[in-house]
Amino acid sequence: MTVDLLLYLLCGLTAGLLGGYLGLGGGIVMVPFLTVIIGMNIKAAVPISVAAIVVNSIASSTEYLKKGMVDLELVMILAIFMAMGNITGSILSNYVPATSVRLIFTVVLVYTAFAFVKSKPLGEQTAFTDNRRRYLPLCMLLIYITGTLAALIGIGGGVVLVPLLFLIIGLPLTTARGTSSFLVGFSAAAATAVYFFNDRLDLAVTPPVILGILLGGKVGGYLGTLARPLVVKVLFFVVMLYLAFRLAHEPLMRLL
Repeated sequence: MTVDLLLYLLCGLTAGLLGGYLGLGGGIVMVPFLTVIIGMNIKAAVPISVAAIVVNSIASSTEYLKKGMVDLELVMILAIFMAMGNITGSILSNYVPATSVRLIFTVVLVYTAFAFVKSKPLGEQTAFTDNRRRYLPLCMLLIYITGTLAALIGIGGGVVLVPLLFLIIGLPLTTARGTSSFLVGFSAAAATAVYFFNDRLDLAVTPPVILGILLGGKVGGYLGTLARPLVVKVLFFVVMLYLAFRLAHEPLMRLL
């Protein structure tokens, strides 16, 4: 029992460090850790991951907020659509085959990874206000879809949110990471409520995972404010390809 608690704590700590540093929710580490290493059923791992993402967002976002690296105007607008998507995804999780969702999200992640690497020069500060007016309706739709898929597979959605805010809206990379981290928490809270009221949240496992992600997210968020954009790009590329592999491996093996 003690070993299990330490594993859950380690899971949260690792996810918090990586998620806070990159502006992600942490689910990209947590779901594979819970399912592959600990052996938990993915249907049980997803609600735990979503609940812990709320805490990780709060832990890591405080550091970005202190340094003015969160676009609160965008958060107020986009959080509504992200939350709507998360609620939709958590409800659809009872009906949509996990295999289909994994394969769709794999395609999105691979495309985003390469698009992020080939993006504009890192030092370029764009006039993102103009891009906001032009592309905000498109971003609302994409964020709703992202929220739906994120809730289905138990990730925060930052792997899509950060490139979306950076490449389409035109936010500086550090601000995109901070805004994503803050936004993910609001939306994940909505999905967590749905899972809780449907009795799908394991209250015995969730607390140690949340404790670990709280500690890791605080440290990761602080380190993220000091990170060089080139380092973030490389890590983002690696993390997204890793997630794509983890999502696609099992469904593809069944087809072969």
